[in-house]
Amino acid sequence: MTEHSYDIAIIGAGIVGASIAYHLAKRGCTNVVVVEKEINPGMGSTSKAAGGIRAQFNSRINVELSQMSISAFERFPQEMGVDVVFNQVGYLWIATRPEDLRLFERNVADQRKLGLDVQLLDREGVRRKAPYVRMDDVLGGTFHQKDGYAPPADYVMGYCKRAKEMGVRILLGTAVTGLIVQNGAVAGVRTAAGEIHAERVVCSAGAYSGKIGEMIGVEIPVQPVRRQCFVTEPIRELPHPIPMTVDYTTGVYMHSESGGVLIGLADKDEPPSFNENIDWSFVEKVAELAMRRVPILEQAQVRTGWAGLYEVTPDHHPIIGDLPGVKGFTLATGFSGHGVMHAPATGQLVAELLTTGRTSLDLRPLRWSRFREGDLIKETHVI
Repeated sequence: MTEHSYDIAIIGAGIVGASIAYHLAKRGCTNVVVVEKEINPGMGSTSKAAGGIRAQFNSRINVELSQMSISAFERFPQEMGVDVVFNQVGYLWIATRPEDLRLFERNVADQRKLGLDVQLLDREGVRRKAPYVRMDDVLGGTFHQKDGYAPPADYVMGYCKRAKEMGVRILLGTAVTGLIVQNGAVAGVRTAAGEIHAERVVCSAGAYSGKIGEMIGVEIPVQPVRRQCFVTEPIRELPHPIPMTVDYTTGVYMHSESGGVLIGLADKDEPPSFNENIDWSFVEKVAELAMRRVPILEQAQVRTGWAGLYEVTPDHHPIIGDLPGVKGFTLATGFSGHGVMHAPATGQLVAELLTTGRTSLDLRPLRWSRFREGDLIKETHVI
C-alpha cells in the first residue's frame, strides 16, 4: 500500500460507513478513505438485514433519526441515480394484551406530537390492514404508511458509487489491525497492508466496534448478537406487498420478499457472540409463532434462511459522536438492528459534526458517556 495521508479514515463500508463517506464528499470533504475488511461493501450486517425502515419508535431521538432517514430514502433514486424500490407499505404493530394496547396509545400520542401520521387501530382496523392475520386474540394495533422496507444492498452500492465518483477512496479486503494514537489523539489506522494516516478516524465497524475500542484500551459498549431470518417459497394467496407485520407479544415479524414472506424473530436469551450460523431448530420455533399469527404460512415451504449480527448497546440506541479522551476519534455504531433505517441521517449528522463541529439534530442523548453516567434511553419498540 502506498502511504498516503487523509483527512478522515472511516472503518467499515457497511451502509453507515458508506453513508458517512457520501455525505462528507457531498460537503466537499473528499480526501477520505473507507477501510473495509470484506471484499465488497455491505457484506457484513447490512447484507443480512431484513430491510425494515420505520419511524414508529417511542424514544424521541429514534423518531427524529427515522424522520430524517425516511425523507432521504424517498429522494434516493433521484438524488443518487439508483433505481431502488422503497416499499412504503407501512409497519403494522399488533397488540394482543391490554397493557400493550395502552402502551401503543401513549406512543401514538407522542409520535403525533413529533409530526408522525400514525393510525391507532381497533380490531376491525387491523383486519382491514391485514386480512391474512388470525384475529381471535387481537385487540388493536398501530400503522404508519411512510414506514416500509427496501433492499439494503442497493443503498450501499448507491452511496459507495457516488462517494467514489466524488473522490473518496474505498479500500476493500483491508482489515484494520490497530489504531495509531499519538499524544492522546488518533493519527490513523494500521492494516496488514500498511499504515493509513488520517487526522480523524470514524468507527462504523458495526458488531466489531468493541474490538476496535480494545485496540486503544477503550470500552465501546457494543456487543455482537446473532439474529436470524428465513424466507418462504412464493405465497400467491397473500396480497403482496404486505406491510411489515409485527406481533408485539411474541416479537415475530414478517414482510413480503420475492413473492414469499421474510420472517424473523430475536432470540432474547441468546448470549453475545460472533456466531453467524443458522440454527434450524430456532427457525422451527419462529415458523410456529409466525403460522399461529398468519395461518396461510402453514402451506409454505422455507426457501432459504440466514443469520447476521446485531450491534447491540445496553439501551439499544446507537453511539454517535466524538469519543472523550481520544481526540479525533468519532463513533457511529451500536445501532442495535436499526443501522439500515438510520444510515442516511447518521451519514448527514456525522458529516456535519466532522466538518463544522455542529449538527442539525441534538446528538447529546447518543453520547458515549451516557453509559457511565447511567443516563440510558428507553425504547419499547425493539424487535
